[in-house]
Amino acid sequence: MLVARFFWQYLPEVMHKPTNTLRRASALGLALTYAITSLRADEIDADLAETTHPELPTTLVSAPRFSGADMEVPARVQLIDRVTIEDSGATDLVELLSQEANLHFRSTSGNSALSEISLGGFGEGSGQRVLILLDGHRLNTADLGQINWLSIPLFLVESIEVIKGGQSAIYGNNAIGGVIKITTAQPQEELSGLLQLSGSSFDSYNARLGVSGKVGSLGFSAHAEHDETDGYRQNSQYEADSVGVKFNWIADDWFSAYFSVSGVESEYGLPGPLSRTELATEPEQSTEFANFGEEEAIYYRGGIGLCFNDEFSVSLDAGYTKRDLYTVFYFYGGGAPAFPFEIDQDYEVFSVSPALTYKNDRLTAIIGIDYYDDQVGAAFGTDPVEYERQTLAAFTSLKYNLAENLILTASLRSEYARTDGSYTVSGAVSDLNALTEDQYAWSLGVIKAFEQHGRVYGSLRRFYRYAATDEVTVVDFSGATASFNPNLDAEWGHEAELGGDWAFHSLVIGARIYYQWMNDEIIYNPSAVANVNLDETSRYGADLFATYALTGKLEASVNYTYVSAKIDGGFFDGSEVPLVPKHKLRVAMEYCPSDPVRVVVGATYTDNVYVGSDFSNTASELNNYVLVDLSVRYALGDNVSVFVAVNNVFNKEYVSTAFGPDALYPGVGRSAKAGVTLSY
Repeated sequence: MLVARFFWQYLPEVMHKPTNTLRRASALGLALTYAITSLRADEIDADLAETTHPELPTTLVSAPRFSGADMEVPARVQLIDRVTIEDSGATDLVELLSQEANLHFRSTSGNSALSEISLGGFGEGSGQRVLILLDGHRLNTADLGQINWLSIPLFLVESIEVIKGGQSAIYGNNAIGGVIKITTAQPQEELSGLLQLSGSSFDSYNARLGVSGKVGSLGFSAHAEHDETDGYRQNSQYEADSVGVKFNWIADDWFSAYFSVSGVESEYGLPGPLSRTELATEPEQSTEFANFGEEEAIYYRGGIGLCFNDEFSVSLDAGYTKRDLYTVFYFYGGGAPAFPFEIDQDYEVFSVSPALTYKNDRLTAIIGIDYYDDQVGAAFGTDPVEYERQTLAAFTSLKYNLAENLILTASLRSEYARTDGSYTVSGAVSDLNALTEDQYAWSLGVIKAFEQHGRVYGSLRRFYRYAATDEVTVVDFSGATASFNPNLDAEWGHEAELGGDWAFHSLVIGARIYYQWMNDEIIYNPSAVANVNLDETSRYGADLFATYALTGKLEASVNYTYVSAKIDGGFFDGSEVPLVPKHKLRVAMEYCPSDPVRVVVGATYTDNVYVGSDFSNTASELNNYVLVDLSVRYALGDNVSVFVAVNNVFNKEYVSTAFGPDALYPGVGRSAKAGVTLSY
């Protein structure tokens, strides 16, 4: 039981777990205008030709199924463009996505790096149900490991698309709650650079440097970044260094290629949970002041694009990731660390994705293959475990212009997965029998555009997610044996969605309603000390995003999410899914008294939730809370700007997540930061 309780309580840590109206509307309004005009039959020819025309071959190297106008996707898509990123004052992706897209994050460490994203009404393990793509390359791991958000330099990001709903037919595994597509900037013709320096509360410092340009047909960009903080809580310090370089080559009017390499090194403390008594006494404290982790990672990515003629093109993207993590937890006796429990984890991921695209005046058809080879190794103390998961998927996607301003979309994916492994317990090696699984996904959608006003859409989808490698493993420590659980099935389900986007003079609005019914959702049941499949779960909800220009200098924005996530059938029939807030509301006011000055005041409400693993809904809930933030940005000139921001202005004490009624992880208190950005 000691081992079981250890992993239940610490699993999240072990696995890491608005501008003025004209500028604001550039994100949604320009995409809206593009969609309305491009849906016309006489203009679709030009649009399709543009994406395959020899003058723009760079679109080929970013996987065509991941490109195109957002408004031609039958789903709720929120675009965060470069102007919004610069004006936001955010210094990392978690802060940006929380404030601009109203996304929910939970942290066990007190910093953004190890946060777990939640999208679509999922609680524990929600990060496994959101696919994260960087320039089309998957960042999710085959096990329960989390993404290091601070390893993605924000100032190199050109745009972020938040696509909600089950998107497995297009994107495959993990895309149940939604997809976060991060696109980095392309090199410009002229040499340009950026330097940003900032400091904030808790002895936090950040320095970023980037440069990009072109020499003939070769474009290049390079970046370096340093982050460090003592953290809000004791033993929540974090320090990281990252560096990277990217090359884009357009050799001729029919060929293009890219290659990038980046790396990150980080060290961080793991402050652990607090009891309710400890939380009430001092939320900044840590009772586990010696636990820590280290990470080293390097990413290689590349691709080529070939344009044969105005109708046929091919692309090939490939990637390789090498990532090593080292974590130490101490068991305590008499208030002092007694002995360490060491965990070594290493990841190697190889991927390749070829695709063939055909386009004519009415039809866009894509067929392709996605292959991933994920190798995961870990040593818990002296007991190593090795996993290898290979997945091979074939997919096709169609977009057909039925009539003027009316588009039909359809996608189909079939995927095969094989998982092998070996486990050593107390010196005894167990070869895990190979586990093979097949899954499929499909989607149907229709989009109707209304000239100069907006669009409506409807879609039906089937989605899936394979169990993570450490979810499907069963270990008998007493008998020193291990095996894969053949009774733990992949998650799958269906979803129906209706939505639309409209623009009326000073008002821009987007909304959707959806219903998702799901089979075999995987949870960790602490009473059974095992991962199990639930019979059925259901989620229904609504999203609303709107901006309204009150005056020429004052604008208001609202981003609201409602979701009801429940378990249907079985022992937990009728219970709400833990750690899922029903209501999440973000409101903000932006005031621009003059062109150089931008002031934003925002408030985010997060509803109360049941603690992690409380599937019977009998434990005390985590209280709802409101966090207020303020930012001021002043442009001293075309190339120099300064900013000041305060998060959690009223120093609200709150709990971001909990795994048990007395294992609480407090959120970060009030923090202030200031910085300067120099560009040329």
